[in-house]
Amino acid sequence: MRGGHRPRGAIACVACAGVEIGYFPLAQVGLLPVQGVSGAATVMFALALVGCAAHLWAVPARAHLSGAAAIVLGVLSYPFANLGGFLLGMLLALVGGALALAWRPPPAQAAGSGG
Repeated sequence: MRGGHRPRGAIACVACAGVEIGYFPLAQVGLLPVQGVSGAATVMFALALVGCAAHLWAVPARAHLSGAAAIVLGVLSYPFANLGGFLLGMLLALVGGALALAWRPPPAQAAGSGG
């Protein structure tokens, strides 16, 4: 699969997954201590997914690493982070990770070819 200079669809899906998973625990920050370890784990999963999206944007040549990490985080978010953000965040992470794994950087143009 060939794409542009960055895997924009994968970046959007993974970033939205992080935002969706982290939205409910952070909607009322005052209740975060009440949520305990589960709330902290959810926030960590959300930050890690947003970090994967940032890595996809900054280093698109290594999209396979961020894609694999997004898939692992999406699967692990199911039992640890409110059913993966009520399944929507998990599905977004899985789709974004799969898109990142399928994306390939454009081939470098041959120097001196005038075609």
